[in-house]
Amino acid sequence: MNKIVQIIGPTGVGKSRLAVFLSEKFNGEIISADSVQIYKGFDIGSSKISESEKRGVPHHMIDILDADEHFSVNKFLELTVDIVKDMNTRGKLPVVCGGTALYLRAMIRGIFEENMDKRISREQLIKIEEEKGLDYLWGRLYGIDKEYAEKIGPADKQRIIRGLEIYYNNRITPSNISSITTSPFKDHEFIRIGLKLQRQLMYERINKRVDEMVGEGLLEEVEELLKIHESSCSPMMSIGYKEMSMVLRNEIGQNAAVNLIKQHSRNFAKRQMTWFRSEKDITWFEPHESSEILTFLKQKINESN
Repeated sequence: MNKIVQIIGPTGVGKSRLAVFLSEKFNGEIISADSVQIYKGFDIGSSKISESEKRGVPHHMIDILDADEHFSVNKFLELTVDIVKDMNTRGKLPVVCGGTALYLRAMIRGIFEENMDKRISREQLIKIEEEKGLDYLWGRLYGIDKEYAEKIGPADKQRIIRGLEIYYNNRITPSNISSITTSPFKDHEFIRIGLKLQRQLMYERINKRVDEMVGEGLLEEVEELLKIHESSCSPMMSIGYKEMSMVLRNEIGQNAAVNLIKQHSRNFAKRQMTWFRSEKDITWFEPHESSEILTFLKQKINESN
């Protein structure tokens, strides 16, 4: 059975470095599972890996879209199926790296075919949010699907609206979707490696990384992107880009924006870990345990063979 490795963990924990290391050892190529790195030009704020950091290892699903193009988990699966098939043909090990939990989970559990006869549209839900606030919609979702609402948190507008859209149009909760889905990778074996850090150390690393982004020119990157893209486009609403957009609109100062980016990144990392811990098939390591991870992966591959 062909294998797929997933490198999982919160933002800033060192997933990309590990993915390159394992790809070098196991003749692998990397598939990015990051919902911002797919967009061209969104480099600093998404911590997009540099050419030197890739060390010659091919990377897929990076810089494939313009910011105004729509992307979905369905499209992610459609594209990655073809990429993995090609890797299998060439004898390469697919190493999936990223923190977008929805993409990682969909590869294993698949997605369901939605009812196209909509009872309520996404546009209607967005209008309700504008009129009554995001807390109101999150409260509705909490009453419908407490488990899912707690996982995504009350600030994740995109997933709150998506969760309600799923429920009202299909009469199934987001938490129960997996019971009626099939993965396009059902003939593959997944080996899931998680990276974790003690919470305070993780937060310190996140704060340092935000400072580095600012030093590398995050504000200037956002300024250039806003010359060609709307501030409402999907990647511009992500952490780092949204706050720096506020600076350029003179809504807040740069120091306040940096503090917000750090806070929002820490909150996001916490939500990621809450989500990932609910996945029982992940084997967890700390980032410095590269030799232990290497031994673990060798054993898993040998067991399969």
